[in-house]
Amino acid sequence: MRLDISEVLREVGKNLPYDINEPPLVDEDVECTSPVTGRVTFNNTGGILLVQGAMSTSVALPCSRCGLYYEHGVQAKVDEQFELRHTSAGPRTLATVTIVEEDDNPVAGKLFDGNVFDLTEMLRQYIVLDEPTRPLPPLLKDGRCAHCKLSPEVVLERLQLPEEAEPILNAGLSSLGDLLKQNKPE
Repeated sequence: MRLDISEVLREVGKNLPYDINEPPLVDEDVECTSPVTGRVTFNNTGGILLVQGAMSTSVALPCSRCGLYYEHGVQAKVDEQFELRHTSAGPRTLATVTIVEEDDNPVAGKLFDGNVFDLTEMLRQYIVLDEPTRPLPPLLKDGRCAHCKLSPEVVLERLQLPEEAEPILNAGLSSLGDLLKQNKPE
């Protein structure tokens, strides 16, 4: 969703509330299982554009115990600040144009294209930041996983390789593994 925020940028003190009701986001690092909902407000303070509010959705994540996907709730508080730069609209006018200063880091996703704000990209960033690094569904009272219904002991047994099995190496690190084998004292 792309929002034109020209009206907010033209007038200091202007607020623009926006109710978020987006379809589930799906890309290479986010897979929402429910719509993204919430509310954000754009506020021009004169020198800063404030974007504040909250959003919520659910995402599909692989369980760190069993590897099966489960639904994880995401709730994030949105709180962003962007510096505003005021420049002359032209050589023969006293009017000014307000431009949003954005991080030029190529890793950071671009949120602005002139006066158009990419709400979808901001929501994607907040979802990724809120996801746990080691996703674990809650446990039942008896200690089993609420998702796969397996006990931690059963999961560990399934993850163990037979003693005669060769450990699986990352292809990018296979040459390092060969070097380690050559230098291994016997």
